[in-house]
Amino acid sequence: MAGTDSARLKRMHNRPKLSDEIIENLRQAILSGSYSRGAKLGLEELAEELGVSIMPVREALIALANEGLVVAEPRRGFRASPLLQQDLDDIFEIQAHLAGILAARAAEAATAEDVATLREIHRRFEELSREPAGGTRSAALGELNTGFHRYINKLPPGDRVRWFLRLTNRFVRQDLFESVPGMLEGALRDHPPIIEAIAARDSARARRLMEEHFAQGASLLGCALAGRH
Repeated sequence: MAGTDSARLKRMHNRPKLSDEIIENLRQAILSGSYSRGAKLGLEELAEELGVSIMPVREALIALANEGLVVAEPRRGFRASPLLQQDLDDIFEIQAHLAGILAARAAEAATAEDVATLREIHRRFEELSREPAGGTRSAALGELNTGFHRYINKLPPGDRVRWFLRLTNRFVRQDLFESVPGMLEGALRDHPPIIEAIAARDSARARRLMEEHFAQGASLLGCALAGRH
């Protein structure tokens, strides 16, 4: 039952974009493995756990069914459909390809100021990584990591590749640095050479390094999820 583990979902409050927040809340719970494949997602239980009415919960589950994370069964309700390892492999392969394209183009477009900004982001990332775990550290590391990649992705002209990459990001958990062993160390190791490749305008190397970075992330996430089952 959905209400048996109150830590799985964050209680919501009535405010604008509530449906979007419920979708993201449920999406992250499913991606984190809080609901096993085939687990029933009861409207009443979820609404009570989230502190909202049934209608936005139903809308959220329908939206997640369109993403493949939920199965809608006529007259039987909704069931969770977490990603399989093959799904994760496919998503990371697509992400690696798209992020590699953007990194290569960033190497061609970046200015000295852009490189300095990337180095500063990584400096703050390294500094924060040395602080004791707990509190807001994990969320702050995630924000800096996201900021690092977003800065690279925004450097090339054109928006379509970025748009495709954003579509895939919804299937990746947001708590990676806290929950996946090796993810933080991988970012600390991989980001500096990516920056240097961009600084050297070496588009081929920037692309290869970014693709390898995403491939390593896929492997770490796969191992973490396998350990849960």
